[in-house]
Amino acid sequence: MTFAGPLLIVYVVWGSTYLAQKVGLEGVPPLTMNAFRFLVAGALLYGFCRYRRVALPDRRQWRAGALLGLLLPAAGTGGAAWAEQWLSSGITALFLASIPLWIVLGRRVFDGEKVTWPMALGLAAGFAGVLLLARPRGGGDAVAITVALAASLCWGLGTVYAGHAPRPQSALMASAVQMLCAGAILTVLSGATGEWSRIDVTGRAALAVGYLIVFGSLVAYTAYTWLVKNAAPQIAGTYAFVNPVVAVLLGWWILDEPLTARTILATAVIAAGVALIVLAPEACPADRVERAVR
Repeated sequence: MTFAGPLLIVYVVWGSTYLAQKVGLEGVPPLTMNAFRFLVAGALLYGFCRYRRVALPDRRQWRAGALLGLLLPAAGTGGAAWAEQWLSSGITALFLASIPLWIVLGRRVFDGEKVTWPMALGLAAGFAGVLLLARPRGGGDAVAITVALAASLCWGLGTVYAGHAPRPQSALMASAVQMLCAGAILTVLSGATGEWSRIDVTGRAALAVGYLIVFGSLVAYTAYTWLVKNAAPQIAGTYAFVNPVVAVLLGWWILDEPLTARTILATAVIAAGVALIVLAPEACPADRVERAVR
């Protein structure tokens, strides 16, 4: 059985979502963009599940889905998009690449899981790479970096909670519930923060949001779900250190984002750290890591 096709989709598409969000920001504010994205993608996925006669979630699963939707797509993805108003897409992706580091720490604190030496080395390398990047040029950069790291933290803690939360048996239905809840939360937040008055959709922005809905939240998610079911966790989990590399290269190639020596070094250090964590014995297996709905 070959994994090349699904792996390529997950590597390239999820790595390209940071670029798509950056383009989408040209005409749609960050919270509004992701509110629309997750409402549409969640509704489509929910409709597909009902067409396939998937069982409806109960109240406990809806409540857990709302919390996961808040931590993962709303705070995680929405926070990353907000940070991209000041940071390049590649740099934002590198900060979000610290998610596996927070997962390891969260599972150590809340689940009491042992941190092996390879994982400890991965943590040290990952945070060293983050420190290389965390040199803001101004107040806006400092706030954006803080938000990006907070988004990564929320995604990591949400992943830990997902291991205990009551969720629908169908992974597709679970993702649909989370996306719908995230879309509702972001809709309220975007309206409360006055984003709606700033909407000025351009053709490029509309294409970017459509790409995020179809490819980022539906196609790549389906490919990853297939990988989790059919491939070893070490194979499926490799997206965590490939995605930031893809994001950095695409941002440099398409948006002319600067590719400095410090960025290249940070990319290599963070990718190596995440690889140590993902591939280490007793590391977080891919089927325990919350299915990203990017």
